Amino acid sequence: MRHRVIGPASPEADTRAGGDRERRLQPLETPRGTQALVRGVPSTFYQAIRPPGPGAAIDVGRARDEHAEYCRALRSAGLSLIEIAADDRYPDCSFVEDTVVIVGPHAVLGAMAPPSRRGEIAAVEPVIREHKSVHRLRDPATLDGGDVLVIGKTLYVGQSRRTNEAAVAQLDALLPREYEVVPVEVGDVLHLKTACTYLGGDVVLHLPGHIDAEPFAHLEQIVVPEEEAHAANCVAVNGVVLVPSHAPWTQRQIRDLGLETIEVDISESIKAGGRLTCSSVIW
Repeated sequence: MRHRVIGPASPEADTRAGGDRERRLQPLETPRGTQALVRGVPSTFYQAIRPPGPGAAIDVGRARDEHAEYCRALRSAGLSLIEIAADDRYPDCSFVEDTVVIVGPHAVLGAMAPPSRRGEIAAVEPVIREHKSVHRLRDPATLDGGDVLVIGKTLYVGQSRRTNEAAVAQLDALLPREYEVVPVEVGDVLHLKTACTYLGGDVVLHLPGHIDAEPFAHLEQIVVPEEEAHAANCVAVNGVVLVPSHAPWTQRQIRDLGLETIEVDISESIKAGGRLTCSSVIW
């Protein structure tokens, strides 16, 4: 069974925009959480791995201000923060999502492909061990947390430049049988969650044309317009959705699901290929 696809040109989106569409009787049930792991922005963040092509210089001071705003938004969503200090040896270390994947009581440590990022896990592992049962992947597996979208008991795992087939096979082997691991082909974006994130219930945000959409065909998809591509990645938790700035259409669709939104500016993170989920790990 295929569920609805709602995009800017669809009749349902038009009625939502006009305010005539009936809202759901109950707000969408988002994922729940109590803790969020975050890591500070290093002074070397201007050396973070950048998307191909020319781009504006990263302003580290502004990036730190944005990170502080992001942390305030997480607290507003009812989360207690576990904060790890920045490490200037690792310019990308504030993108802590890539270092670990949380699956219920389990935690799978990342196995990051770029050599410049592999040392980031050392500071994260002891903190995670205080809360979860920790698992490691073996060579030749490579895995970024940004490629793993958890919806209920299903792990959708992007096959990207950062995450390979060996990681999918090992995840499937090490997790209990109650979990299903589904590979998803990723095209010209960094991670699976660059183009698809979960809001709750049976609803995902989807930026079309960048990933194989077939594994999500049974879900309701809010199709994010290309001019708001960065908004395909939002953080939904405890009935609140963190939405990036400059995405009015997407924010309106989320509010029409009965959800509160908090707008967060992540302009400097975007210069380094980052998105909203990149800077936290929530459970």
